[in-house]
Amino acid sequence: MPELGAISELFDVSSLPKEQIALRVGLLGLGLVGTWATLKLVRSTLDFVRINRGLSTVPSAPGYNWLLGHVIPLIKCVQQKKGAWDLMEEWIKERGPLVKFRILGTQGVALRDPVALKRIFQTGQRIYEKELDLSYRPFLPILGTGLVTADGELWQKQRLLMGPVLRADMLDDIIPIAKRGTDRLCAKLEKIKGTGKSIDIEEEFRLLTLQIIGDAVLSLSPEECDRVFPALYLPVMEEANKRVLRPYRMYLPLLPAWWQFRSRMARLNDYLITYFRQRWQARLKGLPRPRDILDRVMDSIQEAGTPWDTKLEQQLCFEVKTFLLAGHETSAAMLTWSFFELSQNHDALKKVRDEADKVIGPNDAAPARRDVDGMIYTLAVLKEALRKYSVVPVVTRKLAADDELHGHKLPKGTMIACIIQGTHNLYSQPTVFRPDRFMPGGEFDQWEEGERLFTFVPFIQGPRNCLGQHMALLEARVILGGLARRFTFTPAHPGQDVRCAQVVPVGPVNGMHMVVN
Repeated sequence: MPELGAISELFDVSSLPKEQIALRVGLLGLGLVGTWATLKLVRSTLDFVRINRGLSTVPSAPGYNWLLGHVIPLIKCVQQKKGAWDLMEEWIKERGPLVKFRILGTQGVALRDPVALKRIFQTGQRIYEKELDLSYRPFLPILGTGLVTADGELWQKQRLLMGPVLRADMLDDIIPIAKRGTDRLCAKLEKIKGTGKSIDIEEEFRLLTLQIIGDAVLSLSPEECDRVFPALYLPVMEEANKRVLRPYRMYLPLLPAWWQFRSRMARLNDYLITYFRQRWQARLKGLPRPRDILDRVMDSIQEAGTPWDTKLEQQLCFEVKTFLLAGHETSAAMLTWSFFELSQNHDALKKVRDEADKVIGPNDAAPARRDVDGMIYTLAVLKEALRKYSVVPVVTRKLAADDELHGHKLPKGTMIACIIQGTHNLYSQPTVFRPDRFMPGGEFDQWEEGERLFTFVPFIQGPRNCLGQHMALLEARVILGGLARRFTFTPAHPGQDVRCAQVVPVGPVNGMHMVVN
């Protein structure tokens, strides 16, 4: 057979010079790469056609372009100082509870209905996986395979490892840590109180919440947190947020920001892993150790008999960075918006002050946890800030199997955009700040039992809810009450309640500058 002879002749290189051998190997490699790329393209095309046909009954969002999908209206909304989540909420209001969209080759649907969220976050959560291709991709160098981005068996393993860490005793520990942090900020505010000078409380809350989570997780001093995290962690988060809307920044090594991102990321990882090794060695030597979150994680590692190696160090690094992200960004935004609203609502401010005076008392001591749990109006203020401003306005998932929502069959591979902001705007007079919604018997309690939990989802719901939500709300009550009882905050200039359209968690577009009295 001449064909087989030709093939065997191609691979018979015993009598050829080295140059021709290298050439043939190169051609073979190119052929394999070309075959792989062709197969990948064919598979992607077939998947695209399959999903497109599967979504044929779902109403399409306006502004569709056959080549780009809905890229153009999404770009325009940013130019108009609106977020993609704002535009998708408009689509839902205009076209129905389920709206399909396309971003180049990614096809998805947007929704906000609490019943659908219950299916996605709880009853069907196994087939609604994390969507890592668009929304999370810029953050993967930071979060890696931590709890926020992990799926399947790895997620279950990490959840079992981290879950017990945030049990009752750690919730008790966060209160004195938050109280000490609040006292430090109070001392700083005392210096400008009554001077007419303004201070950006958003930036102060970012630093404060980093100090608190740095203390709770790693037992780092406030000075060490201020030395390390603003120089390394905050800049990489800023660059990752830029990459969400400008993904090309991930692939342009000619940009100085590209190299700065890599350098800071490497330095942050090296700092954390070196610290982990020191703590682990101290534990093996039986030296005194702090009882922080890291120590509790190391307890779980020893109890499970997990060997300490570079793979474990890397995973631990991802988890700690996840704690830093989840532990300070949302809390800082929640506190910023809460103080803005209290500056506009003196009745609400008085109720917060009354609770704080009762709990903290004249001795200014750290309150007990049961007393902080009793600050129900302060908690309602924080929840209403999370509802009105939806600091995490959208959560994405990807279907791992066919499913049905709102009477439409959705094919495997569909991106699901849960417009949390839209869900929170289902409340009556959604733009009005009313903490009473979350008081006993308030509007939250009036929703039907089966969907109530999914009408307020700043921390998601179901098995993948935020592990640190209770700790965050305890910490925030201590800070909010501690500051409100000592100071009055007044916006330095009007128009500071404009939400940033490009960064999640959503804060004010130009900070929150306040005059302190």
